[in-house]
Amino acid sequence: MAATVIARSGATPEARRVAWRQLVDLVAQCRTDHDQVDTVYGTLRAWRGGVPAVERAQTARALAGRRIPPALFAFFAEDGAGIAAPLARTARFDVDQWTALLPALPPPVRALLRHRTDLDPAVAHALASFGAADMVIAGPSAETAFESQAETDPVAALDGPPEPDPLTGGVQIRELVDRIAAYRRERPLPAAEAGPSVDTAQAEAFRFETGSDGIVTWVEGAPREPLIGISIAAVADAHDHGVDGHVAGAYRRRAPFRDARLSVAGGGASSGEWRISAVPFFNHKDGRFTGYRGTARRPRIDEVARVPGGGTGLYGSALPPESLRQLVHELRTPLNAILGFAEMIDRQMLGPAAQDYRSKAIEILGEARRLLGAVDDLDTAARVDSNALRLERARVDGAALLERVCGELAPLTDDRGVHLRVSVARGLPALSVDPSALERMFSRLLAAVIAVTASGEALSVKLEPETSQVALRIGRPRALGEQDERALLDPGYSPDGDWPEAPLLGLGFALRLVRNLALAAGGQFVIGADSFALVLPGAIGTPAKGENSG
Repeated sequence: MAATVIARSGATPEARRVAWRQLVDLVAQCRTDHDQVDTVYGTLRAWRGGVPAVERAQTARALAGRRIPPALFAFFAEDGAGIAAPLARTARFDVDQWTALLPALPPPVRALLRHRTDLDPAVAHALASFGAADMVIAGPSAETAFESQAETDPVAALDGPPEPDPLTGGVQIRELVDRIAAYRRERPLPAAEAGPSVDTAQAEAFRFETGSDGIVTWVEGAPREPLIGISIAAVADAHDHGVDGHVAGAYRRRAPFRDARLSVAGGGASSGEWRISAVPFFNHKDGRFTGYRGTARRPRIDEVARVPGGGTGLYGSALPPESLRQLVHELRTPLNAILGFAEMIDRQMLGPAAQDYRSKAIEILGEARRLLGAVDDLDTAARVDSNALRLERARVDGAALLERVCGELAPLTDDRGVHLRVSVARGLPALSVDPSALERMFSRLLAAVIAVTASGEALSVKLEPETSQVALRIGRPRALGEQDERALLDPGYSPDGDWPEAPLLGLGFALRLVRNLALAAGGQFVIGADSFALVLPGAIGTPAKGENSG
């Protein structure tokens, strides 16, 4: 797998950045062959300079809390304490691994480890053994002092440089730390610091500013520590702490954004979900972009996918499935009326209509049908969630259905500039599933993936047997290369940037609908590192007539 990523990385900086993150993920999952480990780490080090520090820091945060190899921790430690800090706070190894790892870590990273209280006493003892080396700031050497003296007093310098004094080679940090601690203990508390030392109430709003790199540098109205340093230039990491794709896309265009999502980690007053709005600012003299200024507020109840404490409704929302089905019924009636009236105008059933009116009617037809499809998806999701969906098994020619669905999606692939590479295995067995559910799964999965695929990108689509089942495998586009399963299945997730014809209810909703339908049909939906796999039961007996195509 790692060799494939390296071979396909390409020569462009963007491709190398994506490949670098993929290699880190493979190493973190221990999915590299033993004989490839040195090559992979060598590649990571060689490409690291081309990956912005913000992205390297986000990658480290995405690994926080996960079991990773000690060598990967050491690799991030080479980048400095600023990037390795999330791993230094959460990395878990056994005593022998820590003991072997500590000498390879730079002193600032070891200093971070000293603040942990969950390390084995043997590890803490090993850390203490580095005290003399880690707590010295190198002072000017005797040779440097001699050179300065030679410039000011050449006569005295004739005796040559003095012998080095072992007692004055540096300044002990420990003495400075002790003095600071004593000062904090003895100084009187200002009036502003009197009273409770911890504010447990959640902040409700704040103002913020970023630099030209998208990093938050100023905050007012909420505790600053969790917010300073957050980047609006890239999508939230795998742990979903950061901004959504709307913000990152606006940042690249230097455009304003409104009511976008921000998730802040931790348990303090600044943690949790926010909705942020901001505008870009430019230097009035030379027009240079200087950053964003904006505000943040807590989301309203209708703006969150899950209510506080965990909702009991569809996909964790506050709306029970039965209530949603009633809402869907109320929506279908006016939608069908709009569809019927638009068709009558287009076909001039009410009398002659000008071409402009007919063109508008065709646009309304397309939007109404798209909205009706989303309403049907909501209804299906609600029925699956409430166990009210009744599926029947029938023999379905998966190859013929795939060909038809790809044909229906041809306008979308042409508009997006996406190249489908469709391959159907010979002798493929028929599928044993509900025909309408299968069509919904095929069409929703393909449309969702195509809609977030970049122009000019090729998309692999394979229909192939898998033991007694049949699998539809679709390659993951570059835009989704970094997201893990949790992020992709978030009902509110949308990828970075603006994507025409993207799923109306969001990519996360579409993927979760496919997964739940697959489970209801006796199959499964698997999100792999480089593909999506929809695996469904095959029918025993005569194979379907699907042959190779592409």
